[in-house]
Amino acid sequence: MRKYPFLNKKFIENNKKTIKFLSYSVVISVIFLIAFLFIPDLMYSRPGGGHSYSSGSSGNSGGGDGIANLIIWILLSLSPEISIPLVILIIVVYYYKNKRKSGSKQTISSSPTYQNKSNEYQRAENQIDNLKNSDPNFSKTLFLDFVSSLYNKYYTYFGKSEFKNIKPFLFKNIWDNSTKNINQQSSINEIVIGNINIISVFEGGDYTSIAVDIKSNYTKSIAGKSTRHILTERWQFSRKKGIFSLEPDSMRDLKCPNCGAASNFTDAGKCEYCETFIEAGTMQWSVNNISILAQETFSTKGLAHYEQEIGTDYPTIIQPAIGNYIAKFTSNHNLVNWDTFWTDFTDNIAVNYFTEIYKAWSSKQWNNIRHLVSDRLYESYSFWLSAYQKENLTNKLDNIQIKRIDMSAIDVDKFYESFTVRIYASCMDYVVNKEGKVIGGSKKNPRLFSEYWTFIRRTGVENKKQEFSLHNCPNCGAPADKMGQAAVCEYCNTKISNGDFSWILASIVQDEEYTG
Repeated sequence: MRKYPFLNKKFIENNKKTIKFLSYSVVISVIFLIAFLFIPDLMYSRPGGGHSYSSGSSGNSGGGDGIANLIIWILLSLSPEISIPLVILIIVVYYYKNKRKSGSKQTISSSPTYQNKSNEYQRAENQIDNLKNSDPNFSKTLFLDFVSSLYNKYYTYFGKSEFKNIKPFLFKNIWDNSTKNINQQSSINEIVIGNINIISVFEGGDYTSIAVDIKSNYTKSIAGKSTRHILTERWQFSRKKGIFSLEPDSMRDLKCPNCGAASNFTDAGKCEYCETFIEAGTMQWSVNNISILAQETFSTKGLAHYEQEIGTDYPTIIQPAIGNYIAKFTSNHNLVNWDTFWTDFTDNIAVNYFTEIYKAWSSKQWNNIRHLVSDRLYESYSFWLSAYQKENLTNKLDNIQIKRIDMSAIDVDKFYESFTVRIYASCMDYVVNKEGKVIGGSKKNPRLFSEYWTFIRRTGVENKKQEFSLHNCPNCGAPADKMGQAAVCEYCNTKISNGDFSWILASIVQDEEYTG
């Protein structure tokens, strides 16, 4: 049988090299097509590199730059009669691949512009300030802790008898929807909450409401089969007008809003301690609407893959009228000079915390920084470190260098104050397997990135000597070597991770995700 039946023998003899080259080109083209069509988007690494709630992907694959580099290589390496058709083919396939993705059921949203983010930030800040005027006890920090705690319990208790213990925090429509058609064979665990963002504060009828967007992931098991889900949800919390927010302990721990006892309610919503029937929204914020904005399944496989950073060149999002908040903070602490305090904060808190946290991540000694981070942040990254461990991988971060730190926002309320800073840094970011072989990233080329870090502490806490000590309990000064998973110092039996004694890191948000 002839190898090329459509060509005559003489033509074949005269053009053997060209035909052979064309054959190889066709094979290469097919390989490229398969790669473009079926290879999944690449993922970030690093503790702040997207691991807070998702698989590491930011939603934009960064594939455009990779394809551009490939096209340049093809044009420079192959002859024009081969390279030009091949480039056209690649561009067409890439176009239709992205068109197919945009038309799929996955939710893909374009990144809002800097101006859009600033406008939304301004609107939300004004609404929160108005809420503080009517509710002097309102604390954004405590409210977000409350949201995080309720979200975690909602899914942890879902379908279980303990679900009744959060009934006072759910309006009837949410309770009814959540308790009907329960599949007793299903369960939700390994809940990782990433970013929680207040979208709006508004009034309607007799209620004040707050809408928040929650980005998370969890494992759902049905009849022994487990699937990991990434979600973006919008939860709406409502509360009767004229009600003041509860004290910190009650907000954090979902206690009975009437007597302050641990949450233990009957199916009817009556506290088993004070025997008071707690109606949703009358004493505490309660959920009256849950919407899933985006959802998809994913796997923690592929942790060694990388993609280009997104947003490092974006302008820093700065809180509207930040000068007023700086003045308020300066006055509250009787500071002689703001610049001196800012230098102390960046050198002793931001830089040192950044260095220690990245070192703990790289060495997989996450317990070493338990007293420096919030419960939610600690649990989120503990999940990802466990995922690396299951795959026998280690994300190494070498030669960490901080390039610049910008102030982004300050919040001061009755109970807590917070600083959000944008940290520009670089490091050798790579993944090694159990044999020590590099299978992702680079240990030679530094990776430049930036992230928004939010630190919180109790309002009124002054600069104590222990506050700037990374290795001692900020309450008793004992070594911070016996904190445990709950961040309770075994020397003084005090919980450290709530910011009551010193600054703690509450959240890390990527550039493209941060909205203020």
